Amino acid sequence: MQLKFNYQKVEKFDIKQNGIQMIEDDNKIEIYNDPFRTIPLFITKDKNDELIIFSNFEDFYEFDNVDRAIDEAGFWEIVLFASGIWTRTLYKNVEQMPSASKIVIDKKTNEYKIERYWDFNIQEDKSIDSIEKAALGLYDRLDAVFSKLDKNQKYVMGMSGGMDSRITLAFLSKYIPKENLELFTYGFDERLLEYKYACEVAEALGYNKPKFHKLTKDSYIKALEYLPKQSGGQIGINHCHIMDYVQGNELSDKNIITTSYSEIIFSLLVECEYKISKFEPLKLNLPNSILEIINKDLFVIFNEYKKTKYFTSIKEFKYQTERHPKFHEYLSYNISTYIKQKNIFVNQKLIEYVMSIPKQYKCKKRLQDYILSHYFDIKTDNISSSRFEWGNAGNSIIDWYNFKILNKINAILRPLTKGRIQLFNKYQTEEQERILYRDLHPYLKKATSKFVELGLMSKEQKKEWDNLPLRSSGISERYNLIGLGELI
Repeated sequence: MQLKFNYQKVEKFDIKQNGIQMIEDDNKIEIYNDPFRTIPLFITKDKNDELIIFSNFEDFYEFDNVDRAIDEAGFWEIVLFASGIWTRTLYKNVEQMPSASKIVIDKKTNEYKIERYWDFNIQEDKSIDSIEKAALGLYDRLDAVFSKLDKNQKYVMGMSGGMDSRITLAFLSKYIPKENLELFTYGFDERLLEYKYACEVAEALGYNKPKFHKLTKDSYIKALEYLPKQSGGQIGINHCHIMDYVQGNELSDKNIITTSYSEIIFSLLVECEYKISKFEPLKLNLPNSILEIINKDLFVIFNEYKKTKYFTSIKEFKYQTERHPKFHEYLSYNISTYIKQKNIFVNQKLIEYVMSIPKQYKCKKRLQDYILSHYFDIKTDNISSSRFEWGNAGNSIIDWYNFKILNKINAILRPLTKGRIQLFNKYQTEEQERILYRDLHPYLKKATSKFVELGLMSKEQKKEWDNLPLRSSGISERYNLIGLGELI
């Protein structure tokens, strides 16, 4: 058995300790990840039936005597959901560990199984009976985490026009001096509201103006060289922003502050009322045999959700147990291969407290707003997409309508001009739709042609995916296809 990952041998698993823990006795080996999946683990067997467990997917392509056959269902899950569901990956012979899971290996037979050790079921705390009490509890716990940072070390952090980075910076301002923190903001133009608000918040908290990192078509094209292989195809090149910045700057003496899991801590998808959720099978232009496999995978997650009582919807459950560990935290892990990392929000005691807060005090990020306004007096306008949806972003309702109108006009201009002409939209961070139309469409067509040759896609499906959408819906899936085309 080959173990190509960092782990700690223990006698008893500790859920509050991040990283990989391993317990071994005469009959079996148990390998545990943490509930956040801070270190991803993948398991395969070579053609001699030797088990190989690894963290870095780039290693997989160096293994000798390993079957790299593509899993067609895994391929489509990555296209549609940006990751394999449950334990599925792009490859038939590779499984991944979901969050809060363990691999149990029988030492005599060399067989293994992957199963959850925690069901994410935290009982609501009825003693938390006001938003003031909920906010104080969250503030104290966050403050305890931030206070442990070494103020003498040097840090770098991405500063957006949204809320998660500003509350992170607000807590950092209590402990990290100005000269030890470098901020940056990424986007397609310095005139963006994203950058304006980031600068205003930085100034209000006593920090230097963030550097502006411009994203261009080359940022995404360059990402094709590393991101698909690094992630086993599970992170699209449209998510290269921070790695693009890190690779273009000398940061070897710094730690990057990542805000992975901040959206869980601040309850992004918590509903103000419980939503009755039922299983809805996926219906798409895919072969029935593939749809059946994908729906079985989806049903595994739905059954996990049914065991819980306090999630307000299946969407919230999937976001915490699937999407965040396999995208946000996996992205953070891949960033950490370039720069040392400090991930503030991956703390089990912290997340258990948040999960225990009654929904009415934390839905629509109410706790985040309360802490910012009552503890830090930060009231600068923001550009968070969720805030636009809820109606509390920007200066007024005019911002909302301007944002919508600009999007509609540009949606018409893109196909007419092949992305060459666009109206400047200060409300968005990137121009992924425009770049796809103007620069990456040939990459997409090349990828889909390859998939047709390999039998992963029909000619009818190729025609469907080659046809670019007017709106943003379907854009991420096409970036996923481009990345997979480079990898396969």
